[in-house]
Amino acid sequence: MPITPTRNSTSPVILIAIAVLGLIAGYFYYSQALHEQILPVSPINISATDELVKFKNLKLDFSALDNLVFKTLRIFGESPVQPGSTGRADPFAPY
Repeated sequence: MPITPTRNSTSPVILIAIAVLGLIAGYFYYSQALHEQILPVSPINISATDELVKFKNLKLDFSALDNLVFKTLRIFGESPVQPGSTGRADPFAPY
């Protein structure tokens, strides 16, 4: 006797109830998850004085460049560096 497949039909009421419960659970999860991450933002303190005035007469000190030790520094090697041939022509070729 051959076994004939039976058609399992799920009631549409059960499917709708599962969807509604999923929506309710998702709403509560995301509303609680977002609620904990919201931090109160307090306004920053803005000074009434102009803070950029201290840069108006800015003097840079380059006296370190006049130092004898700095002037005796030398360049060793090639400058600029000339690149040589490196790597393989076909990186996917077998060894």
